[in-house]
Amino acid sequence: MAAVANQESSAQPVLEAERIVVYEHSDLLYWWVVWAYGFVSAFLTRLFGREVLLEGTRPVLIYPDAWLGISFVLLILFVLIFTNVRARGVKSLILFLVLLVIGLIIQMAYSWDEVLSFVPLLLVYMNLAFYVLFSTALLLVWVFTTFVSDRLSRYEFAPGSISKKMTLTEGGENFVSRQVHTLRQSDDIFVHRLLGLWFLGFGTGDIEVSFTTPGSGQRVYLLKNVWRAAHVERAINRLVA
Repeated sequence: MAAVANQESSAQPVLEAERIVVYEHSDLLYWWVVWAYGFVSAFLTRLFGREVLLEGTRPVLIYPDAWLGISFVLLILFVLIFTNVRARGVKSLILFLVLLVIGLIIQMAYSWDEVLSFVPLLLVYMNLAFYVLFSTALLLVWVFTTFVSDRLSRYEFAPGSISKKMTLTEGGENFVSRQVHTLRQSDDIFVHRLLGLWFLGFGTGDIEVSFTTPGSGQRVYLLKNVWRAAHVERAINRLVA
């Protein structure tokens, strides 16, 4: 989690009088699906759960089927792996198709219930309190990181100028440049499209902004996980040019 929180990504731009402000976010942005599914699991456990009395404790409410706990663990592993190991472009598409084909073959040949029955110890149960506590804590961290911590630094693009500024420390750097180049990196289907809510009209992407500095120097800003990256890239090119 520390490695995830230390990385930064970019947010949707704000246009203010011929100026674009882009805020960065950490990869924790994509963990919304974990706390959301955690609350769904808590809701299902509350509706259909059964009370189990553990020795020396009060009764706890547990969903009767193990698939709910297994799916929650698999979702956490999925988000953890794919937010740190990116499969871009054709690689992500091939990986998606391979996983889909493998899943369909197993379902048609054996069914997942039969496969899971081969591992009798694969019984994962989590009680209602766990889902509520874990999801609430993750939601609070997600909200603070997304809307507070990640907005303490920002990139500003204006006609002929680029700057990076820090809110609390009032630090930053400013450059005047007429030669600006942007590069849109290939998307990761799982991260930028699926977890980035591309199907709802959002989506994220990575944009590399390179520009010349006085003395013929070269600087590069990597804006990661930009909301509506294609729109942001066009806006930057139009404004800076």
